[in-house]
Amino acid sequence: MTDIPAIYRGEESYIRRWEPEHEITWRLQLERHLTRWIENFERLTIALMDDHFAGYSLWTPDQNYAELCTIHVVADYRRSGVGMALLEAYALDAAAQGFTQLSLSVRPDNPAKFMYQKAGFLCTGTGPHDYLTYERHA
Repeated sequence: MTDIPAIYRGEESYIRRWEPEHEITWRLQLERHLTRWIENFERLTIALMDDHFAGYSLWTPDQNYAELCTIHVVADYRRSGVGMALLEAYALDAAAQGFTQLSLSVRPDNPAKFMYQKAGFLCTGTGPHDYLTYERHA
């Protein structure tokens, strides 16, 4: 299953909730986002629960790291293990493609950081836009 409109809606809901000040810029760069999703299509994982779209994750190769670009769980399926399953699918896929290092960035106020920590990701500092950076061995 590939549902680019659902991914668009997930990314849009993230921007609106967590970074509303960046929504206009995000929309102006929509073609760049679509290109990234399509170019990394084989690194996209879709989660289904009872045949319903429950979420997705997307990662990209970044030098020696497999970087988690985005992960989103539909509100009705949060706190049900979907996010952790998507996170582990990313780790397994990256390892299968030869990556030994995983990385991701998250806003300091995003509660997803607790899921990353529970999954063994360690905070390594602060990156662009004051996002927390995390790493883990695959």
